[in-house]
Formats: sequence, C-alpha cells, structure tokens
Amino acid sequence: SPHVMKGRSHMDLRSLTIFVKVAELRSFVLAAKHFSMTQSGVSNAIQRLENQLGVLLLMRTTRKVNLTDDGQAFFERCRHILAELQDAQLALTSSQAQPTGRLRISLPVSFGRFKIIPILGRFQSLFPDVDIQVIITDRFVDLVDESIDVAIRIGMLSDSRLIARQLTTVRRRVVATPAYLAHHGRPRSPSDLANHLCIAQTFQDSDRKKEWRFIKNGIEQTFVPDGWLSVSDTTAMTMAIVSGYGLGQVHEHYVEQHLIDGSLETVLDQYIV
Repeated sequence: SPHVMKGRSHMDLRSLTIFVKVAELRSFVLAAKHFSMTQSGVSNAIQRLENQLGVLLLMRTTRKVNLTDDGQAFFERCRHILAELQDAQLALTSSQAQPTGRLRISLPVSFGRFKIIPILGRFQSLFPDVDIQVIITDRFVDLVDESIDVAIRIGMLSDSRLIARQLTTVRRRVVATPAYLAHHGRPRSPSDLANHLCIAQTFQDSDRKKEWRFIKNGIEQTFVPDGWLSVSDTTAMTMAIVSGYGLGQVHEHYVEQHLIDGSLETVLDQYIV
C-alpha cells in the first residue's frame, strides 16, 4: 500500500511535487517543461518514488500517461498535502511580498458579469501590481492548454485532477411579477406549475428544454415548461419574466436586483433548487 511507510526511506518533497505535476498533466514532457528539467530527470524522480513505495504509480505508453489505482489514491492525498503546504508558505510570506504579474481568470458568463466583475476593483486595490485578464465564456475551457490560472465554475467538478474550493452556494429561483401572481395565483407545489404560464429555456445547441428541478425532504421533482414562449438566453428569459409573461426559473444572481426593488417575487421557496 502507498500509505505504509514503515521501514522505508523518507520521500523528498521534490519527487512528490514532480509526481503530482505529471499526474495533473498526464505527461512527462509537459511536466519536464514546467520544471525546466529533462524528461529523463522527471522519469528518474518518478522511478525513485515508486521504488520507495513499492508500487507502480503510473502506467506509461508511447502516447499518454495514466494513473494506476494506487497512483490515483496516492495522487489525491499528495495533491491536497502540497496545496496545504503552499497555503502555509503563502501565509508566512504574504506580509513580505506582494503578488505581481498577470492573472488569467475564466468565468461563466452570468456569474462573472453579475458577481465577479463588480468586485475586481477591490482585488486590484489590494494587489495593485497584478494585471487581470478575464475570459468570460460558458464553453468548456481546458485550464492547462489555455493557461488559465483560476476558474470559477457552477456545478459539480468533473475533472478530479483540479484543486477546487467552494466559494458560495448558487440557487435557482422561480420568480414572477407581482401582477402575474395577483392575476394567476401563487403555485404551492411543483405540481401546480402545469396550470401556470411557464417560460422555458432551451439549450444553446438544441431546441431541448431545460428541466426545472425541485428538492424537498430529499425527494427530487422535475418539471418541463410547456408554455407559449421559450428562449435560449437567460438574460432574455429574465426580461420576459420582468415583462409579466409568466413564471421562470433562473439563477438568483440574474434577478437579485429585481427581488430587492420588488419588481419580481419568488415562489416555491420551500423547495431547494
């Protein structure tokens, strides 16, 4: 087992760091380039680590590098240990040195516009020597290939090689205008939505409508709107809701200001969305 070290020599931090980078990049060549080392130097470091552990960590082929089961388990632990060490080092040195250079940030369109752009000025006042380049897109971004330093994503993390920290919780809200609710009534449960005018949002690459999802007491319910209007853009959908066309389910940052000024109201708040 890679977790049993009794009787074996201590691993050096450098070898662990090299192993984690190879595992992240799935490439000896890219890892060597990252550390300004030769490919053989990287390979030797991995070989020493495997000899010390007594297990095979990586499966090497001519085209790619894959983790073994032992390697995957060891990688997960090492990655978090190195991240903690880096955080500890940053905590000690932050008062002595200020960050400089360019920071490339990838943001989802709506969350980036509504939540991150407004607070970048505060970040810049704290770190005036950092130049920020923001890439706003909802497409899949390969952080390594596109040299992204930090990415913010909504939803589950699909790539386990990335280190992630939860920043906040984003909810979807079912909203409508006060006038609509006064005329049509307030739905009390998802089953009531069939009797309401509900605005659908379609996926950008198809006409398929997105499901509305509701969870209460651990039970999930879904609903597919079937009204007279469907849109492929959430900003347009928000405008349709504000115009009184019906109910809509959107991320709360789209409608936050409308909820504050009273032009929209939420319904079905007892359900986690």
